[in-house]
Amino acid sequence: MTAFQVGSLPVYVYGGLVALAALAALFLMIYTGKKQGLSEGTVSWFAVLAVPLVFLMARAGYCLANIKWVMERGLGFFFRFTSGGYLLYGGIIGGILAAWLTAKIAKQPFKRVLDAAAAPAALLIAAGRLAETTIGLGYGYCIEDWFDPWMEISMIPWENYDLLYRFPFAVQDYYETWNFAIFLPEALTALVMLVLLLAMKKRRDGGAALLLLLVYACCQIVFESMRQDQVIVWGFIRANQIFSALMIVGVLLISWQMTKKEERKNKRLWLAFVQILLCAGVVIVMEFALEQKIAFLAWMRMDVCYFVMALACTGLLLTVLPFWRRAFPITSEKQSEQG
Repeated sequence: MTAFQVGSLPVYVYGGLVALAALAALFLMIYTGKKQGLSEGTVSWFAVLAVPLVFLMARAGYCLANIKWVMERGLGFFFRFTSGGYLLYGGIIGGILAAWLTAKIAKQPFKRVLDAAAAPAALLIAAGRLAETTIGLGYGYCIEDWFDPWMEISMIPWENYDLLYRFPFAVQDYYETWNFAIFLPEALTALVMLVLLLAMKKRRDGGAALLLLLVYACCQIVFESMRQDQVIVWGFIRANQIFSALMIVGVLLISWQMTKKEERKNKRLWLAFVQILLCAGVVIVMEFALEQKIAFLAWMRMDVCYFVMALACTGLLLTVLPFWRRAFPITSEKQSEQG
């Protein structure tokens, strides 16, 4: 959807909304940067570096995740930016790289730059998800199919569901079929994290950024499974689910490394890995159950599968969260500078 043109260059609604959100995020980072005690000019350096790096890494992530498909279209596809295709986790890597370069140039603590960017990142994610409705993405199952008793998808015997045929419950796809608006809970999750990060008391440097990544990854495993648009699928698992799982393990390991040596207990870490494997196993089993590939679970309707999957992802969050709390305790500004 084109909003307007600058000469011969079209400006798309989605791109325009994301650009405005990025501008708002950078203004927000001026506030969070002061809160983190960053020197003057640090946010400016981050803005200069983050805009191209987030954009290019998001594009590179998408192309690498679809390498076979991209190679069939030629390497030049990477530079056809208006053709669409960006990976949020690639953008996150670009943001982390921008924070690292900013810290080197401005001579500021890397973790503190990351924390200053955490709340603005949550704002940008929320805006990006909401903007997906302008390009026909972010939708889930067809509402009519979901409540059709013959389809055996839902346990809820709802006969009159006309109320759902409107925003914010649903959006129409290319064929004008009403589908659940999955982008909305994704955006709301990011907005909740935005409020939480802004209200959170000062913790050890790096804590805010890791908390955002942890919560986002745990929630995205479920949301990614619900999406029925142009998701990247490897075998029977969505690529973003794998990236989310790796992110969760990464937060666990970083939190373990940041914990004081006298508080580390190997038994606790190994138990956490076992819990993560069990929860991940439940998610995988539910993915098979959604496709009716496990005979003894054929009785489970999709809404039950998603409920169990959500419980498993809650288990992932509750497994890693105590490690994060020990590694990043509430601290004073002076203690933060020493830590």
